[in-house]
Amino acid sequence: MQGRASILTVALALCAGQAAAQPSNTPPADLSVRMGDTVAMFINNQPVRFRLAPDAVSVPTVNADVAEKVGLKPSMIGYVYLIGPVKIALRTDNVKYRAGTTSFKSRTAFSDRRVADGADGVAGPATFPFRRTIFVLRDLQAGDQAMTFPLDKDMGLSQTGMKIDVGGKPVYVAFSLARAESVVTATGGRWIADVHGGRFNGDAREAPILYEIPRPIRRLELDRPLMLGDLEIRNLAVRVSDMGNSQGIPDGAAPDQDLDEIVVTGDSKRKVPTQRLYIGLDTIGHCASLTYDFKAGTVTLMCPKQPSAGATGSSAGISGKNLRSANDSFVVIPPRDGGCVQVTIMCDPSKRRQAWMRPRQGAYGSSRWSDPIMNLTRSVHPT
Repeated sequence: MQGRASILTVALALCAGQAAAQPSNTPPADLSVRMGDTVAMFINNQPVRFRLAPDAVSVPTVNADVAEKVGLKPSMIGYVYLIGPVKIALRTDNVKYRAGTTSFKSRTAFSDRRVADGADGVAGPATFPFRRTIFVLRDLQAGDQAMTFPLDKDMGLSQTGMKIDVGGKPVYVAFSLARAESVVTATGGRWIADVHGGRFNGDAREAPILYEIPRPIRRLELDRPLMLGDLEIRNLAVRVSDMGNSQGIPDGAAPDQDLDEIVVTGDSKRKVPTQRLYIGLDTIGHCASLTYDFKAGTVTLMCPKQPSAGATGSSAGISGKNLRSANDSFVVIPPRDGGCVQVTIMCDPSKRRQAWMRPRQGAYGSSRWSDPIMNLTRSVHPT
């Protein structure tokens, strides 16, 4: 899920033609990537690997060490993300790319920090000049059907997705393959709660929002389901302020405070910031693929009938306590619904993280599951 770009967004908008990848020859039709894999490119004739994410910004962003390796130089165009109180200042350079036999130039962002684990950088579905970008979660199966939605261009380079109406107000939607829950910015959560009979359930907890920076979220239970076409959006959480809830928040945001975490009260004269919803794997984890067709202006999900709420994300038995795996594979008992398996992994002794895994063939009976969402380079310990 993205933070809020708050500085020099006008410059980016004016330079959108420069920021988007500019092909120098006819590109291949499709860019296809399996969940958990990376995409190989060359920047200034140096090899790099990008992690593609449906919820990433369209400006490709590389780690600090990679920027130095490929020789990126800061230009006058840059922007700043605010994730809660944390500022991330990004600089950009317009550089030459090569993907196979296709070459193009693209404005590329970098900062003084690491922005992607297990890859050299991160990019969105609209970053590179392909007619279609396809995210493959599993192989197609009998019963998979197409659900197609129009792509909305209001968010420009900051998000690739759709727009839904919540009580006459727009909420901009993107898919996320990096989280189980769906997360909505605070004011959008309030709109959804008003229209669908929502209430908070449980205390605030921290979840990574952007570049692994954690921010507090709270689960929102609804009396009436929030739908995207035929999909019920499940396990919905709301970004809340550092106060831990959405009550008693002042009308105006303090300087440098992330407006995605501010619930604007009814008597506020302040402009309501753009509201975003990131739909996670508890909603789309049963699907086979997501296809972004930029010529048609659509995104298509190939999915079977949505499992019951209790089936998606159901737990699976793990064969062997503290099983260690150097190649990021796990021996598990998969659920019969073909959904995702959620396990707790240990990336290091001081930090717990959750990962979602899916069988490569998507068939019940195979006990070998692999490719967690993030490409871990160290041994992990399912518990």
